[in-house]
Amino acid sequence: MHAHRRHFFSLWILCVLGAWSVLPYVHYLGILPSSASFGKLFLLSTIQSAVFFGLICWLSSKILPKTDLHPFEFQHPLRKIFYPAVISGVLLGLTIFLLDKTVFHSSLLSGVQPPFWAGALASIYGGINEEVLLRLFLFSLLYFLLSKCFKVNGRNRVFVLWTVNVVVALVFGLGHLPALFKLAAPSAFEICRVLILNGLAGIVFGWLYWTRGLWTACLAHFVTDLMIHVFLR
Repeated sequence: MHAHRRHFFSLWILCVLGAWSVLPYVHYLGILPSSASFGKLFLLSTIQSAVFFGLICWLSSKILPKTDLHPFEFQHPLRKIFYPAVISGVLLGLTIFLLDKTVFHSSLLSGVQPPFWAGALASIYGGINEEVLLRLFLFSLLYFLLSKCFKVNGRNRVFVLWTVNVVVALVFGLGHLPALFKLAAPSAFEICRVLILNGLAGIVFGWLYWTRGLWTACLAHFVTDLMIHVFLR
């Protein structure tokens, strides 16, 4: 199998595993239907994630070669992937924690704390599934479309990349609103909290994605979630 296809096949398998890992977390939050057995939910999650992320990975494999993005760089893994990801994840986790305890201390969601092990497992979903969907697919797709509409060159490339990054970060924040609406009464304050905290994280992950690759963004997202759901709870 060609190396390019191996990347996406591996990501597809990881996304199915990630879909399994988030089930205990959403179960403790009470988001899953209480009438369905865990076995049925597990089977449904497996089928849905296999189909959905299979399509996402396939589309990404078609889009990426048409761009100048190179998200699968493995040269100097410690310097380009591990160190920047861990440092970014720790700092981002601390920032979100401090904002949550100061600016957003009155949020109704502050006391929502599933078991730490469920949060640790859910961090896998954030680091893999959300990055594949939002950065590898959506970021690359929007960048490709803008590149078609505007001639991207050395002078405007950074502007286009930052425009895409902000849009995808906003989508990342919006994607967390359905869970909010199930856990608390929707209010402008709670919506702003979700959009600001997740949008901030999304901007950092997007910047890491285009500058240092997908695996750096994945690891940074994973470390950030561990900081929030496990170490700083």
